[in-house]
Amino acid sequence: MKNNDVLFCRKAVVNCQSDTTAYHLLHPDNTTNTSDGSFLSTLFIDVNLAEITQQKVVFIQSSLGALDSIPLPAEFPLVIFLHSNELSEEDNIEELSKFVLDGNQLGIINPDPASYSADFLTLFSYALFNLGDLDIDAIIKRGEHPLLSQKSLWVNQIDHSYQFSRLKEKMKTGWFSGDFIKKKMPVTGKRILSYKAILIDVLNIVNNKNASFHEVAECIKRDPLLTFRIIKLTHIKQHIRQFTIPDVYRAVEIIGFKDLTQWVSLAMLGSITGKPACLFSMAVSRACFCQSVSAALFPKVEGAFLMGIFSYLPSFFDEELTELLKELPINANIQSALLEHKGSLGGVLKLIEAFEAGHWELIPFDSLANKNISKENLKDLYIESLKTARAMTAL
Repeated sequence: MKNNDVLFCRKAVVNCQSDTTAYHLLHPDNTTNTSDGSFLSTLFIDVNLAEITQQKVVFIQSSLGALDSIPLPAEFPLVIFLHSNELSEEDNIEELSKFVLDGNQLGIINPDPASYSADFLTLFSYALFNLGDLDIDAIIKRGEHPLLSQKSLWVNQIDHSYQFSRLKEKMKTGWFSGDFIKKKMPVTGKRILSYKAILIDVLNIVNNKNASFHEVAECIKRDPLLTFRIIKLTHIKQHIRQFTIPDVYRAVEIIGFKDLTQWVSLAMLGSITGKPACLFSMAVSRACFCQSVSAALFPKVEGAFLMGIFSYLPSFFDEELTELLKELPINANIQSALLEHKGSLGGVLKLIEAFEAGHWELIPFDSLANKNISKENLKDLYIESLKTARAMTAL
């Protein structure tokens, strides 16, 4: 197995209601055009995919040459997508028919229905269209074709919310993914402004050396849902799970000033409604990953979890990060990391953002190796962060 093949990242796929319905596993084979299947065979053996994908449908883009390397059928819903440019009806129909008859599901990428027979397209339960390759009008037109309209249609590389709005209007049962999930989607109402004000007040209190737990608790109590979530989060601390936490005052004491800001931020983002359901999970996963990588690289540096959470604030509060940070009294190291990727924390955030996007070529593997962190170690830290985030978001 090549070293590069151990890497992968998980991307959410949502429906028209922005609920997560599947996960797209992005891996080096997607970008390096390799087809030996070494990554896929290793992934199925070494990683508990059912756990990290929460039993949702898993989408993997692969190649014809890799199909024989995949230990299928899988024990969870899995769809293997093949690019239409690689497929020849005459040459591949027999091989693909056997693959489907063995109990597997196939998807076809950017299919032109005019290029294939109905019998050949019947082998594919899903069709994937990439907005980077086709415009919206072309995708909608192809999706309405009789040979494709009855399939599950997935549109990837959606960068903007207006694109999502138009696509979901035309594809009521479609599947959608892309950076639009993290982009600003305006949500009106007093609660957003209230949370922002509470966060500012909590930061000011925590930064005051003479502050008391009572002051913080009074601040949190201004929102009942936030209070409820803070109390529930105390169950993460194993040594107090068996006790009943009577109120937010006791919860704040248990959390302590050191972790208070990150926990309040965590509870707050989980309380904001009107956003894609997967957004909160993505923010917490990044925060956990930032914390794990920072601990491995810079054991004495603090603030990585909070940096990861705050990097998602624009997606929740619908403001630019530069404007938000003008109002939030946070540590200068965290602020420079968020705005300029400076310092140790900035380097961690830059690495995590590259990893999450599947931009493996931007990750400084040689520098990591000097810190005794291999690609295998990095993958393990990523998987562990997904597990930790799942436990946090389940509360």
